Amino acid sequence: MERTGQERRENLLAADANTFGQAFNIGTSDAIQNVIDELDLQAAKRVKEGFNEVAFTLGVLNCFLILFIFDDFPQHFWLLFLVEAFFFVPRKFYQMIHAVPNQALYYLDFCWIMNFIGVIVLLILMFGKNVLPEQLIKVIFSAAYGVSCGPLLGANLALPFVALIFHDVSSMTSLFIHIYPPLLLYIMRWKAEEVVDAWPNTFQLDYDVNFFPSADDYYGSSFVQSIFGATTILYFMWFIPYTIWQLLFGLNLPKNNGKFDTVFHANMRNGLCIQIGNIFWKRPLERSREQMKTNSFEMRDFAVYSTFHVILAFASLLVFAYPCSLSRHVHGSFLIFCLIICTWRGAQRYTYYSTEMYSNLIRKQFTSELNPNKTTRGVI
Repeated sequence: MERTGQERRENLLAADANTFGQAFNIGTSDAIQNVIDELDLQAAKRVKEGFNEVAFTLGVLNCFLILFIFDDFPQHFWLLFLVEAFFFVPRKFYQMIHAVPNQALYYLDFCWIMNFIGVIVLLILMFGKNVLPEQLIKVIFSAAYGVSCGPLLGANLALPFVALIFHDVSSMTSLFIHIYPPLLLYIMRWKAEEVVDAWPNTFQLDYDVNFFPSADDYYGSSFVQSIFGATTILYFMWFIPYTIWQLLFGLNLPKNNGKFDTVFHANMRNGLCIQIGNIFWKRPLERSREQMKTNSFEMRDFAVYSTFHVILAFASLLVFAYPCSLSRHVHGSFLIFCLIICTWRGAQRYTYYSTEMYSNLIRKQFTSELNPNKTTRGVI
């Protein structure tokens, strides 16, 4: 494997030498200036994203803080969740409303809504556990456990943009809304005694929680109070209004004015339109690409997208949340695996920044000089 990587680097160097030699032979002083301009452009872009010493240092220190509180003061971890939510969420929203197209409607997506509900519930409980009926709090806890250890935990493994990139507030916010809830619910479930001892007027966590409803329950009460039942209710409380909104307004927003975007449209433009069209409809590639360009996606595409959202959400409940509910060791192992995957993705990004990005940029600029008809500026 090491030899293969070395050979690849040697081949790239040989190709670069050949390309650069051809470029210089035809006298390309303009190409050199173009490379310098593009390097400056990319450097400015990275700095704008927060790629500097201060942001990187704060990002690393914040990770140490999270681990320190999680291990040494788990009873106060929920407060750290609130503090960081009030930093990351508004900061991310500022970036989203200034994006082109406007991404503010991303906040209607499932993961965001679930985090908003979590923050609201914790703020309510700060005034005392007696503010809400005890049975309702138990249902909320069951739903929170299912959502956090099911879809949100699974998203850490499935979504490539959930990565530990210390300097990038946008990436760290995506990581926050997906990894923080299962961390918090680990403490609420498996270290409940410490939390209740420290906050007796806020939490009551001595629940006898079952994942599946009782088979002999004829009135449905055990379904509502079970993790599976409470999560199902909460999921469809989001899914039904969101689907109605998409069908009435959301699907046409990017197509009509181009000012607002949705998560559905972003995913479809990212290649999902081609995959759905090829697998389900045998749609011509050119037509799918035209739809991606104009945001004119078909209703049947949204039906497939929504169906798979439901399937994956409930699959994650059974694959992740159910084992987590049985054992703290399983729950902890899933968390460690998620952290490893997210750290690996971040390492890949930093490796790309330091070893490939600028060499690729230079290579493409010189190649464009040899092939003037190709446009390469801003491709990275």
